[in-house]
Amino acid sequence: MKKSKAFFSSISTKLMLLIIIAVFVLAATLVTVAILLTSKILTKGASAQMNLFCEERGDDLNTEMLRIEDAVGSLSRWTESKIPDVETIKEDEALRDSIVNDADDLIHFMTEHNDVITGAYIHYTLDITGVTDREEGVYYTRDDDGLFTTVPFPQSDIVSDPVADYWYYGPIENGEAAWTKPYYDASAGDYILSYIEPVYMGDTPVAIIGVDISFTRLINLVDSFVYQETGHMFLKEADGAVHYHYDDLVNDHMHGDEKDNVVDHEELMNESRTDGDLVRYEYEGRDRAMAFVTLRNGMKLVLYDDYATIYKERDNAVILMIALSVGLAVVFAVIAAVMVSHITNPLSKLTEAAHEISEGNFDVELPPEKNDEVGELSKMIRLAIDSALARAEKRESKFREQERKIEKAEKTMKQQGDDLVAMKNLAYVDSLTNVKNKHAYEDTTAYIDEQISNGTAEFAVIMCDLNYLKHINDNLGHQAGDEAIQKAAKILCKAFPMSTVFRIGGDEFVIIPSVLEYAKIDERLDVLKMMLRNQKKSSSDYLERISIAFGCAVFDREKDHSFREVFERADKMMYEEKKKIHESDGISTER
Repeated sequence: MKKSKAFFSSISTKLMLLIIIAVFVLAATLVTVAILLTSKILTKGASAQMNLFCEERGDDLNTEMLRIEDAVGSLSRWTESKIPDVETIKEDEALRDSIVNDADDLIHFMTEHNDVITGAYIHYTLDITGVTDREEGVYYTRDDDGLFTTVPFPQSDIVSDPVADYWYYGPIENGEAAWTKPYYDASAGDYILSYIEPVYMGDTPVAIIGVDISFTRLINLVDSFVYQETGHMFLKEADGAVHYHYDDLVNDHMHGDEKDNVVDHEELMNESRTDGDLVRYEYEGRDRAMAFVTLRNGMKLVLYDDYATIYKERDNAVILMIALSVGLAVVFAVIAAVMVSHITNPLSKLTEAAHEISEGNFDVELPPEKNDEVGELSKMIRLAIDSALARAEKRESKFREQERKIEKAEKTMKQQGDDLVAMKNLAYVDSLTNVKNKHAYEDTTAYIDEQISNGTAEFAVIMCDLNYLKHINDNLGHQAGDEAIQKAAKILCKAFPMSTVFRIGGDEFVIIPSVLEYAKIDERLDVLKMMLRNQKKSSSDYLERISIAFGCAVFDREKDHSFREVFERADKMMYEEKKKIHESDGISTER
């Protein structure tokens, strides 16, 4: 009689359960790895995309601010070049008026066509004029038609102006060009953001030069920036004390970081930018994330969006992969059960045959190759398991290789980001003379060559060389040589206050006149010659005076095909003048 057997004692049942469990474990492992990798990639991608959008908008605003800074700086250098000394400017009202009148064209040229600018001004300080009812400067503001008009502003109004601390006393006390914090100007009926530079002669503040922009208009512009339909932007102070939204600014409902409950990456709040990561925080019960960069005026430009919206793509991908993995596991399990049923039939027949034989019934029907069939089945099962393990190892190897590629790509992206920051931080200023350095010169000449190719170039090159630098170094020391180089740079900058001066070698300078000074190049060259004649008269010792040889060449579009050709003509003229100077001074012509 046949013995009854428990369900789990059957070899076919055990094998079926083993295969089903293996399929589920393998599927769960592979899906878990895939979900982790996919989630990591999509998380990094969403963070990088938000930071890139924030940086691009920040670059746009910084470009406008840099234009304003350049305009104020140019007007400041021009004003300084027109003032002989403190006592003269104090006593000569006509000279003060002349400088202000001459500044009109410069102010209009540099600011009138920039719609962001709402006002521009140049004022002499009370140290120069004292408190008087006389107008000692000029203040321009835009009327309702968008045109610049002047507003009367005598010196006595400075004392009573409620916002003078922002645009007058603060910059003088600070002693250098800077952006103010936003302030409300009742006379303008608007919030104002100003960039102001005081002009000093020695320790005496002589004039204040500044440009105003409408902070309300700026905030309105920032509020209009939209990231993927749901993300928005705002400005805030560097310390997070005040957040600036257009509606909050107009209705005076401003707040600061105290309302933001930071959940993740709190350490980034004190950094200048988020650099690829996001700060997660809660605001009035809403889960959000932000990226930010610091602008030139010290404020932070912030991009924020709901946390779930930012990572919606990642979460949807994870949900989809889990659903697919469960479905595939069920399908594989069904297939495995069917396959086990077919594979274990021979074992069932062998088991029944064994029971029959154990009861003494030797008249049984055995499977073909009764003894070899079991061995072949064992062999096939072993080969199937080995094949499955090999496939699993192959898949695991592919995943490890994919992980290595992802890590390598992340390192490459980080290195590229570091290289980009390094490139942005490359200085364009010569540390000894504060004029532009050779790197800036090379970029400028490359740009001019592009203009030549496009047929839009119009420029001149003035090649300058400081005479007797080697003699000064040998006789007076290298410190004296450095001081001579600095004095030479100041002479060139004063002769061409609105142009770019480059130091391209130890004692070599190049001047590329601005548009305004290019139109009056002969006049500026005469000024330079006069300054050099005064230097020659200043001392009979050639080591104690500044002697500069220069040559000027103007671009001729008919025969010049590159910046280098114009430069070589200027260099040749300079060298010829150097020989004449040396012969006149009776000194060797060694350069």
